[in-house]
Amino acid sequence: MVKVAFIHNNFPAGGAERVTVDIATYLSTLNGYKVYVYASRIADSLITDDMEGIFILRQIPTQAVPSRRAQQIEQYIKEDEIDILVQVGKSIPGIEGIKERTGVKTVVACHGEPFWQRYAITYRRQKGVVRKLMWYMFNRKRYEDGSLAKRKAVFRTLKEYSGCDAYTVLCQPYKLETAAELGIDPEKSHIYAIENPEYTLEEVNYDKEKVVLFCGRFENWSKRIDSLLRIWGMVQDRLPEWRLVLVGNGPDAPMLKAMAEELKLERVSFEGMQKDVGRYYDKASIVAMTSLTEGWGLALSEAQARGCIGIAFGCTAGIIEVLEPDGECGFIVPPFDEREYADTLVRIATMSEDEKMRIRRNSVVKRQRYSPDKITEKWRKLFDQITCSNESV
Repeated sequence: MVKVAFIHNNFPAGGAERVTVDIATYLSTLNGYKVYVYASRIADSLITDDMEGIFILRQIPTQAVPSRRAQQIEQYIKEDEIDILVQVGKSIPGIEGIKERTGVKTVVACHGEPFWQRYAITYRRQKGVVRKLMWYMFNRKRYEDGSLAKRKAVFRTLKEYSGCDAYTVLCQPYKLETAAELGIDPEKSHIYAIENPEYTLEEVNYDKEKVVLFCGRFENWSKRIDSLLRIWGMVQDRLPEWRLVLVGNGPDAPMLKAMAEELKLERVSFEGMQKDVGRYYDKASIVAMTSLTEGWGLALSEAQARGCIGIAFGCTAGIIEVLEPDGECGFIVPPFDEREYADTLVRIATMSEDEKMRIRRNSVVKRQRYSPDKITEKWRKLFDQITCSNESV
């Protein structure tokens, strides 16, 4: 029996957590695997009946108390006899000691673009009154061109890579980029490209409403929902029969709602966090993403699987891989041209129904390449490999 544990902060919450559920669901159908999820904040209301029985859920301290968090994780590893620990997003402090004392194998699963931390590093230095003051007095010149934050991100990634048995990224271009920045041979590395899976539906609803949908967490520094609101302000008079629907929640929800009022936006609705987002995809004609950084863009792949047309800034290789070919399976806008985005949005909305249907069907077919059985099988092979199986990834 191989026992695998995934570490999350909030569960379930977003795309990374959904991927964990997909992997656990697949492994639960195989003999010889047992899955655990260790999470700091557990949203009981979002635990669906389908999740029952596919993993064991345990609560751990938050990242605010890293020593207690690490101690609890180590205790669970011993009690549950965990063979493989998957650290989602980043490695936990003290993981080297935990590995030495328990013998657990570790995987770092990067669900963002390579070196995504550079954006977080810059953002956190402006968060709060004191930090914002320090930013304008001392840090702005040091960080404004992004090179210092990038160096810090590369250093962190190298440390994580050196301390794990496998480091996963979301597509082959990310593997090549990560290896190049770390100065290692990609073919001799323990970096593995494993895409995010996406379910395909037996029956797709192609009878769409005139809805532009955003679905994701309301964390503005990364998702840049303020950009989407400005874009909607540019197009709302040009698309008088269309609505903008935003599904999700997060720390910046109040600010974004206030911004929508200040911009006098029309036909905009904030739906909050929803247990069933499928019904929104079923209605939406277009799914819009305006992120600054995005590893894969699960909202876009979910949209494609349900026959929606995706549009996003082509800021990462992951987004491009999901939406390409441009104009055939979605629309890729040069980063971060809001006027071009607005014009593209109007172009999509005013296409003929035959043209929209062609793109929707192309998108559904493309998603079949990333079906859960194909992608989660890559995870199983990886787990087998690092537990001394002769199989390869």
